[in-house]
Amino acid sequence: MKLVQWTLFIDMLGYRDINGAINSEAKAKEFIAFMEENKAGLNFTNRTEVKEQYKKDKAFNLYEYYDVKHAFVSDSLIITFSPKEVRTLKKIKMKYMHSANALFIILMRLQAIIFSCFSQKGLFLRGGISTKYCYIKDEFAVGEGLISAYKAESSLAIYPRIAFSPEVLKDKQLKDSVTDLSKIMYGGNNIIKLDSDGVHYLDYLGYNLSTVDMRIPMVAGLVAKNPHQYLLSVQHIKLFFEKHAKAVEDKLTELEARKTGLNAEKLEKLQKVIDKFLWLKNYHNSSLSIHQNYSEYVIK
Repeated sequence: MKLVQWTLFIDMLGYRDINGAINSEAKAKEFIAFMEENKAGLNFTNRTEVKEQYKKDKAFNLYEYYDVKHAFVSDSLIITFSPKEVRTLKKIKMKYMHSANALFIILMRLQAIIFSCFSQKGLFLRGGISTKYCYIKDEFAVGEGLISAYKAESSLAIYPRIAFSPEVLKDKQLKDSVTDLSKIMYGGNNIIKLDSDGVHYLDYLGYNLSTVDMRIPMVAGLVAKNPHQYLLSVQHIKLFFEKHAKAVEDKLTELEARKTGLNAEKLEKLQKVIDKFLWLKNYHNSSLSIHQNYSEYVIK
């Protein structure tokens, strides 16, 4: 039996503006170094020492069940968690629970890229997630899962969010398993969030909040074992929110300044871009305003 495959297609919003402003070798090398840094972060997750750590996890050894691969194509990132045939996996319930666990690991690994992009370059991610087949070899990616994830990114995501392709949510067992795991590990804070326009997306801010929420039994248990590590996590989360707020504010200020002297047609196009970042501001504020410890990072 195999677990569910996860395929992600992710774009960087604002990449075109940054790329268009590169007019020297020094600037080109600096930006390529930034992209190489992101790539190195993903490569690290497949290193031997990481795999050895997962082997010690009695609940779920990721690399026993998945081959994890990725490819960068210009400003696009493609990630696959491709399932292996595992003879010892015989229960359907465990198939879906382990598959849900893999989605949490994907989100956990995306945090570093998300933070790197908005804190260093003011770039935000928009993407799509599919459970259909995709194959990656070196810098080549093929398969219906790639197209499904790309369609979710291009037609559903719209805003700076990573949207789920419809087939993901049609799999009731998979959806229920993600919900059940969210209850166990994150106090019911589901990482699949339903937006007002009916689109389901990956809730990375909610995930961050859940990892330091003392009201969640699993978090409270970890604090009791290692309070110092918890304090470090809180500092990291605060830095994440502080930088996130600043990057959104800076982007909105920049976009508003571009309005000067534009005709009606160009203003309409610019407003569509502004709307994307107004959505991001609302997502940021609605996530943080309900948590008193982090309300200082709400964007005014």
